[in-house]
Amino acid sequence: MTDYTNIFKQELQSAGIPVTSEELQALWQKHVEQGEFTVSNTSTFSPFFRLQKSIMVEPAEQLIQSLITQIMPNSFVMLANGEWLKQHGESRKTPKLPAVKARGVIQFTRADTDTELVLSAGTIVQSLPINGQVYRVFTLYDQTFTVGQSTHNVPVQAQQAGQNYNLAAGYYVRVMSDIENLTATNNADWLTTAGQNIETDDNYRLRIRDAFSSLGSYHVDAVYRSIIATFTGISVDNIVFEKNAPRGPGSANAYVFLNVGEISPALLNKINNHIAAGNHGSGDDLQLFAISTQPQNIVANYQQHPNTQNRSADIEQFIRAAFRQNAAYKNVTKCKPNELFSFSQLATELHTQFSELKTIRFNNADINCELWLPIINSVVLNNE
Repeated sequence: MTDYTNIFKQELQSAGIPVTSEELQALWQKHVEQGEFTVSNTSTFSPFFRLQKSIMVEPAEQLIQSLITQIMPNSFVMLANGEWLKQHGESRKTPKLPAVKARGVIQFTRADTDTELVLSAGTIVQSLPINGQVYRVFTLYDQTFTVGQSTHNVPVQAQQAGQNYNLAAGYYVRVMSDIENLTATNNADWLTTAGQNIETDDNYRLRIRDAFSSLGSYHVDAVYRSIIATFTGISVDNIVFEKNAPRGPGSANAYVFLNVGEISPALLNKINNHIAAGNHGSGDDLQLFAISTQPQNIVANYQQHPNTQNRSADIEQFIRAAFRQNAAYKNVTKCKPNELFSFSQLATELHTQFSELKTIRFNNADINCELWLPIINSVVLNNE
């Protein structure tokens, strides 16, 4: 890794600016002598000498260090952080993306269809606990089951902003209602607006970089990446291009995926319509698709240390987090297209997360992902 601190220090030294305490001390002494100001007692124990050093040298040294470690690095997009990076982005008409609450549709099912039923706005549907956290969505409007109607798709919104609420199918299952025999679930395409966290500096830095390319006359990868990444839930790193002219010259495909959960047709349509509405280069034919998937049956044999709490459910959710079904665990490596997914690494991360785990062995071979993502079809954990 490049040591930019030394580079900036060398730049100041090349310009004749002192950067160390010794150099500043020598410069101060030089000015004292040029001013014919004689100090007879230069001992480090001299109160007068120490006072002069504190007044002259130490503030200058702090200023120089601030210049090297803060001002100079933050003058460059590649190294800037926080408010500095925000200023770089806004100067290029690329504001930082805010946190967004997930929105989608939950399917409610009732057993008794003989009467009309009104499902009130604000009805809560929550997940089972995942790493100690329960995720909740609530209905946005009053919805009416007509006589004979057993299912109803109801618009919902997450309780809080963030990508953690973009849970995969089958996670939102607990209805917090007094209505008897009423169940709910989120289907694979339930998301209409993906939730997202406040944009990270790393992702924001990449979008600012891509904004430079948008100044050119032609639409290139960076331009389309910049356009697509402004839509909620899609990180810059989660866009993959296929440029082998799938529909003839000038055509290309872009494939996207979420950090958590599955991308919905509704979100894809928003982006494709935006690009088709003139946000493309002359003659360009770019179409956006959800990245294809390949289902996997995960089988593992494990043992826990004696007299420890059963962590089977937590181990399963950790495995599902690796396949982007939830984001309840931070220290898990997620599968990516065009990369190898290692089960031995997953086993190591499971040991790190759960001290109760004595051993775990996966029956699966490593997955060599190409232009697709592995998803979970089933998880079987055998406690030996």
